[in-house]
Amino acid sequence: STRLAPESSSSRMEDVKPKPGDCISCRIIGTGTFATVGGYALWQSRAVAPGTPMQKRAMAGVGVAMLIASLFRWYK
Repeated sequence: STRLAPESSSSRMEDVKPKPGDCISCRIIGTGTFATVGGYALWQSRAVAPGTPMQKRAMAGVGVAMLIASLFRWYK
């Protein structure tokens, strides 16, 4: 049985194509969506909103996470 030599790592790296970047409208829409959902989640965590204190803390965490995700989406 004939064994083929494994490809070197440099030849495999040449086959990898760079990932194309997002267009500006995709970045705006994605960032805006994350920021809007984050703002809504924070709005639902306010004191007069229905729900238990634990649910409100969870919504606040989701809201902050979405706002951070919007920053990463914009700057990446």
